[in-house]
Parts: sequence; structure tokens; C-alpha cells
Amino acid sequence: MTAEALNPIIESWRELGVGFTGAQLQESSVSIDLERLVIRTIAGSIGMARLFGMANTWLHLYGDLVAKHRLRRLIQDELDPEFHPVLGLLLDTAQQGQHPQEFRSVIADLRPAKIAQPLFAVERRNDALIERANRTASPIARRWRLWTVDQPFKFKALHSAQWIMQRHPDFVVRADMRGDLRVSVLAALRFDTGAGDSEMALARAAGGSRAQVRNALENLEMTGRVRRVSALSKPQVRGAQADSPGGNRNATRIELLRFG
Repeated sequence: MTAEALNPIIESWRELGVGFTGAQLQESSVSIDLERLVIRTIAGSIGMARLFGMANTWLHLYGDLVAKHRLRRLIQDELDPEFHPVLGLLLDTAQQGQHPQEFRSVIADLRPAKIAQPLFAVERRNDALIERANRTASPIARRWRLWTVDQPFKFKALHSAQWIMQRHPDFVVRADMRGDLRVSVLAALRFDTGAGDSEMALARAAGGSRAQVRNALENLEMTGRVRRVSALSKPQVRGAQADSPGGNRNATRIELLRFG
């Protein structure tokens, strides 16, 4: 990954309290698509060990903010299979010491690398570096067949949870809902084009079944976060058109009212 492509990823993590160096953050926060940021981080982390380590630490502390259903969907749709083992190693490492393990449902869909090798590109340059990476690899790294040492979490390099919540009010909702399907629904409506076109489209984007999403919508509508609008309420769908055999009497559009 080029430096030009890597910079927006670094800036997004800085927005979430990771202590990378850079210009002072703007006073107003930038909305962060957390699940897509995790996906985008994977390719960049192979060439930047510190990015892997910092994302690992952040996910260990704040992994329950991640919308697991949507993350699983994005993995299948947007992450090249060659990077699935890298994500598996990242999440598996991040959840160590947690009971229950935060990313167990996500990791279940991922498989180890087909060819064992060092995780980071810098250690693939010659046989001596490859041999050292193999010799010093942690048990978890060996499980994913991507060799790297077992590094301690870098808690002091992160801002506090209070700092994150004050800067990103939508993350308060993520924390309250602990990354359940309701968060996937909200995030899909906020970040995925066309997710609110119908319940079927929303279920696809959020990574849940239609029945699950419908139940989530009941709660989100009750708390004033979303609104469901029947196609029958549209002026253009009336009379003969609404009653025609081709009319979809069950069509529903979903609007995001607030994510915060």
C-alpha cells in the first residue's frame, strides 16, 4: 500500500484516539466508518508493523464498539481473501484475555494462510529474516501461519474512552448497544449507499436476516433513531397503481434519523 493510500487510514485511527504523529486534529470530528476502517487497515498493516500493533490495542480495549454482523458482511464483500488470515490474526490477538472472546463469531469465518510466512513485508526480504521470524513467532501467529512476535498492548498510546465518546457521540450508541445488530443497522444506513431502500437491502448491508433486522428496527424506531416509510405513503403509489398486481404493497424505505 502506498503512503498516499495509507495516510487516510492513519488519520482515521488518530480520530479514534490512536497516538500516531500528525497535524493537530480539527476541532470538529470526522465521522468514522469503524467496520470499513478495520477492513482497510489490514492491507496497510503488512507494510507498517506499528499500525498492526496500534489497531490491535484499540480493538482489545474497544472491540465491543465494532458492529460484528456488518463486519462479517464487509469481509466477504470488500476484503480480498488473501488478507483474511491477517484479519484473523489481528482479531485473535486483540481478543486475548477476554471472556467471552469479543471476535469469536467473526474469526469463525476466517482461515489461516495457505503458505506460512512472516506477517510483515520487511521480514520477507531475505532468508535470514524469514528464519528469525519463524523462530520467534508467537503461538497465535503460528496458528494463522503468519509469523510475528507476541507484542504487548500499547495502552499508553491511546486516548481515553471518554475522549473518544466526546469526540464521536455515535460511539456512545455503539458502546450502549455493545456492537449488536442494531449497530450494524445504524452503521449500514449511515455509510452504505442504498441500504435504506428496503428491508431486504438493509438486511443485506447489515449482515442479518430480514427477521433479525425487522426486530432491530422495532427497537430503533421506538427510540427515535430510524423511521420506516411505507411505499404506499408515497403520493405516486395510489389507487389503481397501488392495487395493481405488479405493485409491492410490502415495500418499506428506512430512514436514519440519528446515530448518536
